Amino acid sequence: MRAFARAVLPVLWILVAVACKGEARIDPVRLGVTPDFDPAAAAPPSGSVSLQEAAVDAGHITLDVVVTDVSVPIAGIAFKLSFPGDIALFESCSINDAILPPGTCYVSQTPLHTDEVVISWTTVNPQPPVTVAGTWTMLRLRFLVFGVGTGSSDVVFESPNLGGGSALLDGNGDPILATWHGGILSGS
Repeated sequence: MRAFARAVLPVLWILVAVACKGEARIDPVRLGVTPDFDPAAAAPPSGSVSLQEAAVDAGHITLDVVVTDVSVPIAGIAFKLSFPGDIALFESCSINDAILPPGTCYVSQTPLHTDEVVISWTTVNPQPPVTVAGTWTMLRLRFLVFGVGTGSSDVVFESPNLGGGSALLDGNGDPILATWHGGILSGS
């Protein structure tokens, strides 16, 4: 019996030590990647939706969804965005409360893809339409950039001006014709 206890006791102590190690706080490692974004439209034209760099914080980048001079009042926006999933992860979406009526930014990762996300504002609970004169930031998108890239670095609004794709929506929920400009997301 003593031989069994001598053999089992050290194994139990190792298991307890390993189990306790799981409780230790692990600090995240800095990725050492600096995100950058090159917009397809540095000066967004009238009647457009574009992505513009808003802020870079360590390995995170915030991109603004900017709407410029749209002739029809906007009641919502919905878009499918593809991005370089080999170097970035989508983190969050927020609305610009200073311009838009309060609402929720809805986000859904597309099934089986880590490089696509579907985002919408007020398509579930419509708000009164808002007239856009000048350049307005509607939404803010935040990404974690963890690599310098091995494939395409394009950030693209898919199926512009189509229901089920990317569209600005009028008071009836119909698409408003606009030009859509993404850009190139990279890390260095």
